[in-house]
Amino acid sequence: MPLIKDLIDLPPQVSRGDFVLNLAAGVSQSNVSGTLRSYVVTPQLTACFDQALGFIKGAIDSASSKACYLHGSFGSGKSHFMAVLHQLLEGNPDARAIKELAGVVAKHNDWTQGRRFLLVPFHMIGSRNMEQGILGQYADYVRQLHPGAPIPGVYLAESLFDDAKSLRIDMGDAGFFQKLNQNKSAGGGGWGTISAGWDAGSFDTAVAAAPGDKERTRLVGDLIGAFFRSYHNVAAGQDEAYLDLDKGLAVISQHAQALGYDALILFLDELILWMASHAADLNFIHHETQ
Repeated sequence: MPLIKDLIDLPPQVSRGDFVLNLAAGVSQSNVSGTLRSYVVTPQLTACFDQALGFIKGAIDSASSKACYLHGSFGSGKSHFMAVLHQLLEGNPDARAIKELAGVVAKHNDWTQGRRFLLVPFHMIGSRNMEQGILGQYADYVRQLHPGAPIPGVYLAESLFDDAKSLRIDMGDAGFFQKLNQNKSAGGGGWGTISAGWDAGSFDTAVAAAPGDKERTRLVGDLIGAFFRSYHNVAAGQDEAYLDLDKGLAVISQHAQALGYDALILFLDELILWMASHAADLNFIHHETQ
């Protein structure tokens, strides 16, 4: 007669953190099968999936933005729940084949099938603020998903570039680049690309580059110094500055629609833990909780 230890694969040691899922990692192509295989759907969770899908349907039917949150103790499965919900909305056949969810899948099949959802998983830990955590990660995620798509206009630098392009037309290339390069020395002056001048080719390349690109960042600084001193708030340390969150959410919704999606669904993982890590900074808490 076989022993229980021969029938069940038990690890020699288990810690509480072993059961915590990083949402972004859990829905990646390399991990999604394991995420679904390890998930146990209880009757309570079946009701929760029905409620979550119904909530999303209501937002789509009303064509309005809606938000809700998951509440549960550490390790209770919040991120895992979002990962499975993500896969249901993406139409993953393994997720839709979970027998405990058969009734839920059938109930919501009419509005989920045939629709394209842009499902963006966020891991908020380490984000500088809400704008960078949501708008910045959206831009990064879409750039990986659709490399050829236009950069969403959530960066303040995009407005600066639009103004610079208009000014270039008004001034002509000769006058524009002479002014832009007035503090640059020919050949870089020993400072390499930091003090290198701009021409039509390098300007267009930098404008088209992804946020965070060194040449794009250098161009932002040079444009501010030469033409747009009131744009001093565009550069924000190691990262570009963003529109405020309300405007930014509208911009990314329009961006997702332009890419052919029917709805944009944002999954914010570890939001409360992220805010709790800044609990000692009352100014941060006051600003971000708004």
